[in-house]
Amino acid sequence: MRRILVVATGGAGGDLQPLIAAALALREQGHETPFAGDGSVQRSLRDLGVTVELLPPELDLGPRLAGSIREAMATTSGDLAAAGPIVQQRMASWARELAAPVSEAITRLRPDCVVTSLFGVEVLQVASPPCPWAVINSTFYVGPNPPRPIEQDIGPRAIPLLSRYASLLESANLVLHATDQVFDFSFDRLPPHHHYVGPLGIWEPPGEPPPYLNEPGDPWVLVSISSQLQDDLPLAEAALAALADRPVRVLLTVGPDHDPSEVSERPGNARIERTVPHSAVLERAELLISHAGHGSVMKALWHGRPMVLIPWGRDQPGVAARAQALGVADVVPRTEATRETLAAAVDRVSVNAEMRNTAATHSARLRATDPPARAAARIESLPKSQG
Repeated sequence: MRRILVVATGGAGGDLQPLIAAALALREQGHETPFAGDGSVQRSLRDLGVTVELLPPELDLGPRLAGSIREAMATTSGDLAAAGPIVQQRMASWARELAAPVSEAITRLRPDCVVTSLFGVEVLQVASPPCPWAVINSTFYVGPNPPRPIEQDIGPRAIPLLSRYASLLESANLVLHATDQVFDFSFDRLPPHHHYVGPLGIWEPPGEPPPYLNEPGDPWVLVSISSQLQDDLPLAEAALAALADRPVRVLLTVGPDHDPSEVSERPGNARIERTVPHSAVLERAELLISHAGHGSVMKALWHGRPMVLIPWGRDQPGVAARAQALGVADVVPRTEATRETLAAAVDRVSVNAEMRNTAATHSARLRATDPPARAAARIESLPKSQG
């Protein structure tokens, strides 16, 4: 049995779920997997019987990242490209601060190896643990010589930060990409210590689906915006308007940082919730309309559901481009996302039998794999100490 410390710097966004999926698979193999994380991580793991080393609350990733973005946007008068270097510099300062308590946890727990997410790569690079360490990247391949220029795949504000993290991945002993290689343009030029393991981010906490999902009625459509705060409420409102007169039931999830009351209009066929397990909805839904977050897209693909995607920022342009190239999504540019354009996209997807069949084919292929077990096996392959 090994002790594998999981450094989960934050519970928001899509970085935590792949770490949890891999850790639970490692636990099934008899390994000990304590976590080090902030309060949001502790809350997410509350019912899983996982030990959490609580990091200093003043270093919580969510508030620090949001504050960095606000400062950068104010300083640059909203210029996304100019804001990017400021965000990257602030996050580098945060990583240096967080490296100290993470180093203390490593010294105290003496793990055989350490695993973190992309947001933790600079933390561990600074902490320089005396044991091997791995990174689980929650989206498509990030690293040297990607299949498309980073400017096409990443929103301008996030490019400096993602570029920095991509360069630091070379410090890790192992990099696992929690996506599907076929989805990722069938990219076959990974560096030797990089590996695809499949969509780990589809993991969700166990629980019963809301009873209303099983009530008889029109088919469901899931509308999803980011679980990590971004300015994508207009996407949700345009989608609700586009679906208002259709014979469907709409479930909109706005994420933990929004209140449903922030949505200005609620059509009679729509429900608005902070969070609902997306897998439970997608099992019953005929369509996903989304900001093109990697986690939600992978869940739709796992369940064989076609999509209408409106990439908003971060890695979402790249996710949407991959889904479109795979033949499972219609993409509407952010600047063109209106009630009318989304309605037209829904019409195109609704009559596209080939898209539905393609989504079903990829669902069957993915369901024949076991991403958590593949990730666990890769982590188990690390030596207990370098050299």
